[in-house]
Amino acid sequence: MSQNKSELNKVFPADFISEGVDQTRGWFFTLHAISTMLKGSVAFKNVISNGLVLDKNGNKMSKRLGNGIDPFATIEKYGSDPLRWYMMTNASPWDNLKFDIEGVEEVRRKFFGTLYNTYSFFALYANVDGFSPDEKEIPVAERPEIDRWIISLLNSLIKEVTEHYENYEPARAGRAIQDFVNDNLSNWYVRLNRKRFWGGEYDNDKIAAYQTLYTCLLTVSQLMSPIAPFYADRLYRDLTEGITN
Repeated sequence: MSQNKSELNKVFPADFISEGVDQTRGWFFTLHAISTMLKGSVAFKNVISNGLVLDKNGNKMSKRLGNGIDPFATIEKYGSDPLRWYMMTNASPWDNLKFDIEGVEEVRRKFFGTLYNTYSFFALYANVDGFSPDEKEIPVAERPEIDRWIISLLNSLIKEVTEHYENYEPARAGRAIQDFVNDNLSNWYVRLNRKRFWGGEYDNDKIAAYQTLYTCLLTVSQLMSPIAPFYADRLYRDLTEGITN
């Protein structure tokens, strides 16, 4: 008993509790009341009160209206991570979410598809050139300006996403990651640097391009893992356990 009490004290009161908005006068209050009587303390420090999932027209989903979505069929068709990413980034947890299945497809295509294509581009040429993440790193200060630019944006992204996660704002964290991948990494960095990966000598300029893109992809896999754990884990493993197409 003393051992269990010691373990409980390490995590009590809880950092946060997450439940539906309908639990405001029920579960949230009950936990505090019980905790106050037993331990003279609050039960949790922060509350994340989830909003309701509505249909795309803003109506509450119900069997009577026939506007419900089968979660298992949706996961089977689109994958659990695109579904989770859509729900986490489309609205803050405490806001109601107007669920549109087309939005899940858009997330899968625009974000996950773009990230996959960026990794595939990297893996294709990295395998051809025999690039290894273990190669001696070229100092960022010695890399071309465009490499330093994307690394600077990546460091800003790390700071921003970390702050959003710590403030329990996953929607903002996901949107920041999404914008970085779609706009800065894919649309600008990769598009403007393709020739550095194509053919030519395996010199410091090409190695710097590989190391820069590798760092960006690896960091993105870590930042996105709280929202898309399966995809992030696969991307991280592909990058660290042998680059595969």
